[in-house]
Amino acid sequence: MGLSLNKIVKPQSVALNKKATLFSNDRSPSKRLYVEGMTPRFTRQDVLLLIKNLRSIYRLPFTLYKTTKLIRHGKRPLRSVLDRQTFEAFSRLMQDLEVADWGVFEVTPEKVFKDCGVPYTNAIVLSVKMDPTKFTTAPSMECQLEVANIYTKSGDAANILSSFLQKNGYGATPNHSMGGQVDYSMAAQWANMAVVGRHSMAITKKNGACHRISLVYTNITNFSEFIPQEEDLSWISDFCGKCGKCIRNCPKNAIYPEPLKNGNLPLTRIDYERCCEGFRDYGCGVCIKVCPFTTMDYETLKNAHFRNRKVEEQNEK
Repeated sequence: MGLSLNKIVKPQSVALNKKATLFSNDRSPSKRLYVEGMTPRFTRQDVLLLIKNLRSIYRLPFTLYKTTKLIRHGKRPLRSVLDRQTFEAFSRLMQDLEVADWGVFEVTPEKVFKDCGVPYTNAIVLSVKMDPTKFTTAPSMECQLEVANIYTKSGDAANILSSFLQKNGYGATPNHSMGGQVDYSMAAQWANMAVVGRHSMAITKKNGACHRISLVYTNITNFSEFIPQEEDLSWISDFCGKCGKCIRNCPKNAIYPEPLKNGNLPLTRIDYERCCEGFRDYGCGVCIKVCPFTTMDYETLKNAHFRNRKVEEQNEK
């Protein structure tokens, strides 16, 4: 179809590199590109559904353009310490933008993709929910339309929140949910708001893996003061290790039963080439569909996990 997502997201990355003050190093992971050279095999019903929903997704490229514009024309920061009043206004704005989960982390060179850079050493991670009912038919056009819709919403969130912080004198630069300078799943884990599952996606408390992430790089040094006491999410890794639904249901056998280690680089959880094959038509989404954190309540899963672990401990005595 001649559409190249890599070309679409490249201006954002180029703009970020030009504004960067922190760059990758020899311990940084390589950035994986979007799938190229595949012609979608749409059915007539898919085309009709796409046409029907064009109005809801046409804004996606415009949000990317807005991101690039904000990066290029970012204002020089006047302050770096966040006050309570500004945070409360920021928090209300996040609610209005339907940001479900958020957190912050310190950006270091090894967290940035090779040949990439970022303008500030702190980052705000924003997660916007996807509708899990759209994934019950995955792989399908319906679920991919939802992905595109949330790419737009999460990109908008990064843009609007960056503009808000800039207007209040802070350094803030958006990174759209498409085309990150860092691994977004790992970013959510670094921000202690998620755990990366075996399917390589960030599992959050509120939305499991059924969400999309965008970032705001900022010079604000005390954002962590406003984060509520963090919950220990490490049990999610234990749960995933015993679950494996995503592995068993992956149509391309792309998820490794055991993640691969590669020196100091992040663990490799999926065979990216095989995963890409799942997008030959118009996307996959099966791992999101079958993940218990998509289909079940977080607290229900947590309580069941700890009950089972207690039984296992008693049986070992």
